[in-house]
Formats: sequence, structure tokens, C-alpha cells
Amino acid sequence: MKTKFPATFWTANTIELFERAAYYAIASFVVVYLNENLGMAPTKATFLNGTLLWGLIYFLPILSGTLADRFGFKRSLVLAFILISIGYCTMGTVQKFWPALTGVTSGSIDYTIPIVVGILFIGIGGSFVKPCISGTVQKTSGANAALGFGIFYMVINIGSMLGRTVSYAVRVNFGIPAIFTYVATFFAFIGLLAVLFIYREPEYQDSPSASSVQKPKTVGEALLGMFIVLKNMRFVFFLIVIGFFWFIYVQIYNLIPLYLRFVDKDAPVELYTLINPIMIVCFQLLITRFSKGWSPIRSIMIGVGVTVVGMLLNILPSLLSGNPHQQIHFGSFVMPLAGLFILISIASMAIGEMLASPRIYQYIGAISPKGQEGLYLGYANLPMAIGTIIGAPLGGVMFEQLIKNPASQNQPIQAPLMWFLVGLMGVISMTGLYLYDRYMIKK
Repeated sequence: MKTKFPATFWTANTIELFERAAYYAIASFVVVYLNENLGMAPTKATFLNGTLLWGLIYFLPILSGTLADRFGFKRSLVLAFILISIGYCTMGTVQKFWPALTGVTSGSIDYTIPIVVGILFIGIGGSFVKPCISGTVQKTSGANAALGFGIFYMVINIGSMLGRTVSYAVRVNFGIPAIFTYVATFFAFIGLLAVLFIYREPEYQDSPSASSVQKPKTVGEALLGMFIVLKNMRFVFFLIVIGFFWFIYVQIYNLIPLYLRFVDKDAPVELYTLINPIMIVCFQLLITRFSKGWSPIRSIMIGVGVTVVGMLLNILPSLLSGNPHQQIHFGSFVMPLAGLFILISIASMAIGEMLASPRIYQYIGAISPKGQEGLYLGYANLPMAIGTIIGAPLGGVMFEQLIKNPASQNQPIQAPLMWFLVGLMGVISMTGLYLYDRYMIKK
């Protein structure tokens, strides 16, 4: 018997595909754009991209999801896509309109204000998309929720692949600002049209009784729930420990782009990071089947371990060659030796993500107090927020202090130390996970 999903399920996944295509079209080049085009220091660029943008996207759903439940998914999605469309367009056109508005046409121009406005629009809008689309998938999947979310996860990565591919084609022909102005804004606008003309407010597929449907929370109840969760210090410890894992992951979009452009000023960063969604699309089902007999904590720890090993491999180019810019040749194709290991590192992080990310949700559900599973799972994205709020600017600090500043002073760069420090975050995460599972949670 074939599984049939309602039209709204497929509409929601299509909208998610366009939203993810918009975001991943620019994700690999945000810090590069802020650093190279707008003249911001690496520490500032990674703070704006990681702490502000990712922080909003992964922290605000706690409140924006509450508002979406009360005012309806369709209204919330319309607002979201209007905001992110304006945000992408603003970021891509700052070099055209900001000098005219400020009257500064020469010398050093500070683009902080319009960039922060653009990021606020994207972050706030994006925080509404996540709970609305995942909520639609939940409501319309019925008894096939596992399959429904499997499709949803696959669509996210297909959107990621689409956005990066189109971004590369546009960027090499029209420059970095064009991927914000044209590619991301275009995909976001298509998403808005889909919401306006195709999307319908979802209904429960399995038609639950009125008594089994939870009433939408008020903002006050959401804040109270946050207090209930965050006063559980054992759970807060777990969130922080997992945050160290995401500390490594967020470097794909903060430290790694800066380093790639250091070893190769023309490095196609979006093509390097494309390996992440390709790996997930090709191997997620295989990895899931391979690890299905493992306990969640074991799967998470092995996932973190694979990520750490992949990150530490970036030390090898410095040991094999003292020149970070050394090129290697594959026929007519040329790439930096350091770039090859970055590629392997990103692939390993994809494997680690496939092993760890889905099981984090399963583990949180298992350790949640009886009757509060839904409340605790609502905070499953907090480790990502913690990891990026702290990890992104620290990635910028490490790049500036260990790579950029020594290179500008004709001093040896300290790439091995940088990658060791990043990998150390994963070791801390694994150690914390072991201690948490062994001593803080009763079997």
C-alpha cells in the first residue's frame, strides 16, 4: 500500500526547498563578503554571521513558534518571506545605496548598520519558517511522521545543493554581491509566491479529537516553559556539552571560508561546502541503517569523534609542506593541498552530523521528565544556538590571531594550533557526554 501525503505536505516541503536554496546560496560567502567586499575584520564578520544571524535563526523559534501557533502558519510564513527577501536584497545592495545615504563616497565606509538590519530581517524571518514548516510536516504526516520528516530532511539538503550550485554560476560571472541580490532574493521571492497562492493552513492528517490537540501557548507560557527547562541544570549541562559539537560544525561557514580564501584567493567556497549536502543525500539512509542498533549516546559520541578526526586532519598539510599555498595537480585541475584536506574534513563532518544530529533529538526525548517530552524537545536547537553564538566569533579570533596577523607580519602562521583548538572542542564534547550519561543520568 502506497503512503499518500496531502497536497499541503508537498507544498510545505517545496517552500522549505526554496527557503533553504536562498540561504545556502549565500551561506558559504557571508563572512567572505563582509571581510573582502565590505572591509570588516574576520572577528566582526564571524560575529555578525554566527552570533547574530545563526543565533537568531536557532534561538528565536522558541518564541516565534509560539506566535506562529497563535496567528496561523500561513500569516507567519508570509511575514517571514517578506522579511528574508528584504534582508537578502539589503545585504547585496549596501555598496550601492549606503554611500549615497550617508554622503560618504570615498575612504573607509562603515556598512555595519545596513548589514545588521539585513541580518535582523533574515534571522527573524528565518526563525518563523522553521517551526511553521516542521509543524506543517508534523500535522500532515499523520501516522507516517518518520517518513514525512525523512522526506523533509532530504528536501532541506536538495535545497542546499540547488542554492550552492546556482550561487557558484552567478558569482563567477557577476561577483559576490549578486548572490545576495539576485540568487537568494529570487529564491525567497518564489517561496513567498508559493505561500501566497498555493499553501493552505494545515489540518491534522489523522484527525485527532479536540481534547488531544494542545492549545497554542501564549508568549508568557513560552517564557515560563523556558524557565522550567533551564532550571534543570543537568539538562542545561547536556545542552552545553552538545554545543561544543556544534562549535566545530559552524566553522564550515565561519573559519573554513576565511582559511580557504587565505590559501587560495579565488577558492570556490560554495563548491567545497557542497560536499556536505551531497554526502547527506547519498548516505543518510545507509548511515541510519548501519547505526540503528547503537544507543543514542554511542551514536552521538562516535559522530563527534568522526568530526574531530576529520578536523584534525587539517594539521597534515603543515606537516607535509611548510607552504600553505602549495598547489596539487589532478590532470588539468589544480587545488591547494590545504583545500584537499578541508574537503575531506567537511565530508567527515557530514558523516558526524548524520550519526549525531538525529540521535540528539531521540536522546533529549528519552531523558526528558515524563509528560514534558514536547517541552524539552522544543529546546533541541539550543545547542546549535550556543555553539554558533560562541563558536563563530572565536573562529574569527583564531583566524585573525593565528593566520592573518602572522602572515601580514611575515611570521609563520600557526594553522596546526588553530585546527587543534577546534578539534579540542569536540574532545570536550565527547568527555562531557560520557560523564553526563555515566554519572548524571540514572540508568
